Amino acid sequence: MFLCKTITSRCYKSTKSSTLWLSRKSKDIYTQQSKSDFYRSRAAYKLLEIDEKYRIFNKKTKNIVDLGSAPGAWTQIALERTKKLNIQADILGVDLLRYSAPVGTSLIQGDLLKQSTHEQIKQHFSNDSSNTRPVDVIISDMMANTSGIKDVDHFASMDLCTGAIILANNLLAPGGSLTMKYFSGKQDKLLKQSMEIMFNRVHLMVPKASRDESRELYIIGLNRKANDLTLDDVFPNGAI
Repeated sequence: MFLCKTITSRCYKSTKSSTLWLSRKSKDIYTQQSKSDFYRSRAAYKLLEIDEKYRIFNKKTKNIVDLGSAPGAWTQIALERTKKLNIQADILGVDLLRYSAPVGTSLIQGDLLKQSTHEQIKQHFSNDSSNTRPVDVIISDMMANTSGIKDVDHFASMDLCTGAIILANNLLAPGGSLTMKYFSGKQDKLLKQSMEIMFNRVHLMVPKASRDESRELYIIGLNRKANDLTLDDVFPNGAI
């Protein structure tokens, strides 16, 4: 089973609402703080809060995959946290967009919903031939272009979570962690069920930096179980 869908991009004309959104963004405390802290986006504070609470980066963290990595804020945090632990981590960003990755990290421009991208990620870490599951931490702030239709946006985010879980099942080491953003909706329970099959501990969190009107949640899977799982095991009711 492998998910392979195309999520169509949308273009919108500038409207009064978009002008208001830009005005709100300019006044946002996290947006302002990100500039003074030299983070590439306010999303950095979401991962900082998640790591403060659950310590997803630790002294065993050597190989990290950042899914939906543009513009690079989460990659910056991964780099910052591992440096504080005196770890020279191999941090790989993956995104549909090409951008300038933070110095000391790598980038693959690709679609996680395509098997070829999974193969590229695997190849990146293939120098660690002693370990068939070389990745210690997977973080995902991926989100499809929103339509404004709750169910459509929810199912699009579930597609991306499915892709991340498939990657984790293939490459994440025992004891590793997977952190993902998603839009809440009808399949929340199925997502949590799949995560609980793979991980010893699963938590849900809404970081303080999430906007009040947002439906985004973060699901954090900690301490990946050592047992080998097929995709049928991980998705007992079919793909999310």
